[in-house]
Parts: sequence; structure tokens; C-alpha cells
Amino acid sequence: MRIVIIAAVRLYREGLADVLHDIGSFAVAGTADSGPAGVACVLRHRPDVVLVDTATPGGTDILLALRAAAPLARAVALGVRESGDEILACVEAGAVGYVPREGSLDDLVRTLERAGRGEAVCPPPILTELLRRVSELAGGAFTAGGGEQLTSRELQVIRLIENGLTNKEIADHLDMALSTVKNHIHNIFEKLGIRRRAEVAAWARRQRSSV
Repeated sequence: MRIVIIAAVRLYREGLADVLHDIGSFAVAGTADSGPAGVACVLRHRPDVVLVDTATPGGTDILLALRAAAPLARAVALGVRESGDEILACVEAGAVGYVPREGSLDDLVRTLERAGRGEAVCPPPILTELLRRVSELAGGAFTAGGGEQLTSRELQVIRLIENGLTNKEIADHLDMALSTVKNHIHNIFEKLGIRRRAEVAAWARRQRSSV
């Protein structure tokens, strides 16, 4: 997995690069000390994942710039405060995952690996808030490709599928019967005209990037 690191402090970003280089599944393609340099580095190296230190000046703006310039690169926010507002701001700016300030190296590795596999790494409470905001922007429902409306509950299920939750985990999170979750997923497949969960996750990412 190819990674670009954006962090203002040279010692910090070079230290991260050395640590990740020693882990077999990662290859650090480049590093940068600012948003403009980071975007240029990403466009030059086309990494799978971009690790953005949120302490870098304009951290959220960097995420927005990356989403606009390199939408296929999956950004992970590093050093985020464990507050709903800050995490939500990063996710809304385009981050697919985050590592809190108190996070460990293991947390960083797991988040990068999941991001590289195309999974969104976001706690359920943040997903719920994102759903609420997206639903408000969409007037309460999304129109699927065939013209049918996705309900707010179906949108919740979609976001949890995107985050990698199983049917049982979705049922537990939404406090509903497993059979009800399966019915929602069946309806989602029908409305979107797809057959696989991975396609649901891809649809969700496209919708989020267009908001």
C-alpha cells in the first residue's frame, strides 16, 4: 500500500515514514509539509492513502483540497481530538478515517489498512450525525438511480454497510430485528439496482463526495 504523509513538522513526518516503512505492507511514496505541497505530492505519486496530520495549518482545508484534486486517494486524519465536532469536520471534508491524539501505532496501522481496503473508519455516533445532515440536505430522502426514494432508515443501513458492519452489528446498533435489517438491505439492493454490499459502499462514497 502506497502512502503519502502530510505533516508540518519534519521530524514528525520523517519519523512516521520510518516507522511505516518498517511495516511490510506499507510503502511511503512521499512526504510534504503543507497543503499545496501535499496535493502536488499526491498528484505526483498517486498513493492509495494520504495521512494528514491535523496539526498542520489548514488541516481541514487540506482534506478538502485532496478530495477535489485526487478523489481516488483515501485520506486519513491523524491527531484528531476525540470530539464529535472535530471528527465530523474531518469526515465531512473527505477523510475516510481518523486516528485520535491518544491513538497507538496499532490504531494507526489498523486504520490505514482499512482505508486502503476501501473501508470507511468512523464510529457509529458520527455516522448517525452525518446521516442526519445528509438527510437534511437531501430533503429527508435520496432518489436512487431508478427514481425510487431511499428512506432515512435505509440511508442509516447504507452508511453502516459502508463502515464494514455485519447484518448482526447493524441490527444491534439500530436496535432492530435481524430480519428487519435483511429486509432493508433487500430494498436497498432493489432501489439501487445492485447485488453486492461493496457496491452499496461505493454508492455511499459517491453520494458523500457530491454533497
